[in-house]
Amino acid sequence: MSLIQRTISYLQERRDKIIGGGINSISSPFVRFSNDFIGIEQAKYYCVTASTKVGKTQLMSYLFLYTPLLYAYHHKDKIKLTVFYYPLEETPQDITERFMSFLLFKLSKGKVRISPTDLKSTKNDRPVSQEVLDLLNSEEYTKVLNFFEETVHFSESRNPTGVYNEVRKYMEDNGTVETRKQKVKDDFGSTKEVDAFDHYIPNNSNEYVIVVVDHASLCSVERGMSLKQTIDKLSEYFVLLRNRYGVTPVLVQQQAFENESLDAYKERRLRPTPQGLADSKYPARDKRRFYIIFNNFV
Repeated sequence: MSLIQRTISYLQERRDKIIGGGINSISSPFVRFSNDFIGIEQAKYYCVTASTKVGKTQLMSYLFLYTPLLYAYHHKDKIKLTVFYYPLEETPQDITERFMSFLLFKLSKGKVRISPTDLKSTKNDRPVSQEVLDLLNSEEYTKVLNFFEETVHFSESRNPTGVYNEVRKYMEDNGTVETRKQKVKDDFGSTKEVDAFDHYIPNNSNEYVIVVVDHASLCSVERGMSLKQTIDKLSEYFVLLRNRYGVTPVLVQQQAFENESLDAYKERRLRPTPQGLADSKYPARDKRRFYIIFNNFV
């Protein structure tokens, strides 16, 4: 099938999916902002950025972990969700505890509001109530928490190559790579024909594969590279995973410290910008199908 035929067929399939009751994106939880941020799409590269200690991880978790996970749990007939989470700043248990706090609030319709700190009985004079723990052990909560554990894959890889190889292997194990013949020249100037990547066909076209790296500046540097070059390489790999396999990369990256200076405050330069990304501006260069989401966008 030619590129034109494949593209038209793709557009027809997406139209038919909507008419048939399916979805082409996981809707944004922010209704008033939905024209600017439609929601989570396959093959879209997202970056969540803000200054230090203002809630980047919390916003990212709500948008790209909690919202799609609950949607996938309640609509298993419409989508399959797979999340590769690279927690460079927290532990998997920290993330799970935060999800439990969110779930208690969500499923109780706001009646149970408890922070991860209080959930862990951190204050010696304030143990968490047994009723809260009983809720987490109830059938309703256990089903969602089991789905969380099945869906979210925490990895210890900390460098870009490790992330890329792990996600690429998963995609190729769960789909088919179609190749085409291409002529190339070797180091001696001789021409030879090789099998080059053409396109990828997933086994399940309704699967959303979200890859989260939190956060960029904590990546382990690649051998012989600086931190900037390492982040550049990570973004390069994210583009490859997006373009070739339809992966949805999510990068958490803080703003440079100079954007938090007194001069920036006096000049009212407080809003995060692509130019203000710390350590590397490379993730903001790829404007095609790329979103930068700020912590203060609402």
